[in-house]
This record gives sequence, structure tokens and C-alpha cells, in this order.
Amino acid sequence: MSEHIKRVYSLYAWIYDAFFGKIFEHGRYVAFRMMDIKPHESILEVGVGTGLSLPLYPRTSRVVGIDVSKDMLDKAAAKKDHYKLSNVELYTMDATSMAFADNTFDKVFASHVITVVPEPLKVLNEIKRVCKKNGEIFVLNYTGCNNPIISRFEKFISPLRDKLGLGKHVDLDELLKSAHLSIESERRVNFLEMCRLVRCKNS
Repeated sequence: MSEHIKRVYSLYAWIYDAFFGKIFEHGRYVAFRMMDIKPHESILEVGVGTGLSLPLYPRTSRVVGIDVSKDMLDKAAAKKDHYKLSNVELYTMDATSMAFADNTFDKVFASHVITVVPEPLKVLNEIKRVCKKNGEIFVLNYTGCNNPIISRFEKFISPLRDKLGLGKHVDLDELLKSAHLSIESERRVNFLEMCRLVRCKNS
């Protein structure tokens, strides 16, 4: 993970909940309905950030959250303590090289991560490695608007968005294909349906 991204998200840690919390709230709730977490399942959230999603997990599941930004994780740890989430573990970790054994998690959730990391395919391959065979992988990410005029503008400002840590333009379908992941179901979510939520089986 680049030092630039670490610095950017250390700065965002202090405003992330106020600014992005409501913007991406709809997508989070739809994602949890789609995930349909069963009792005693183990879940990995890649890029857990400030832990906005942590209170949504069932207390009967084991939840592991990782993030490259310690400042973001400090906010997540505060939520863990506030909500008394004894089922949650948090680690500072680079998603391109996770310290977990193969076939560890029943489900892996990557929320607004894939377009931000410098090596998205490497992250997806790591996600596949730590997810159990026949487990489920959920990717929620900004992918742009269906409106062709807005879409062209989004691609034009993509380099600026990347510098600000808001993600670059990525062809999600092509990326998933390169990782040998096929989409089992998907939804468009959030403002102007600019984000896609996809569910893949780790076959």
C-alpha cells in the first residue's frame, strides 16, 4: 500500500464518519441483507476503516476487520468498545499481503477498497486465498454513473480522485474476470446508483 494513501486516510479518519457515513449508508445496509450472515460464520472485512459497519454484524458471528490506516482503526476500536463487540477483532494490515491462513473465512467483504488500492488484482487474489472454498466474496465499490455524460466527466477527473484517495476509474467486470471471479448477484446502490455491490462465489 502506498504511503500517500496511508497519509490521506489518516487525515480522513477525523471526518470520515460525518462526511462518508450518510453518503454510503444505503449501500452498507443492502450489503448486509445480501450477505445474510449465519450464526458462527467467520467474516473478514477488508478496509474496515472507522468501523461504520461493525454494529451491523450479528453478535453470533466472528468478525475480523483490517485496514492499512492505524488512525482509521483507532476509530473502529472506539466503536468496538462503545458497542461492546466482543466478537470483533481489528488488525493493522495491508490487504495485498494478509497474515491469515488459506481458507480461513466463510465470507469476505471489501467495501470501497478496490478502486483505492494501487494493486486491486493482488488484493482480490489475497481475498480469494483467505476465503474458504465455496465461500462468498462481496465487493461494494464506486463504479460511476450509468449516465454517459456524467460517466465521461468521472473518467476525466479520475486522476484527481486518485490523488485525493477517493479511488480511480476501474473496470470492475474486467478486474473480477482477471481474478477468475464470476458475479452471482449484484445491486446498484447509493446516490445516483453510482456504486455496485456484487456477490461472487469462491469456487
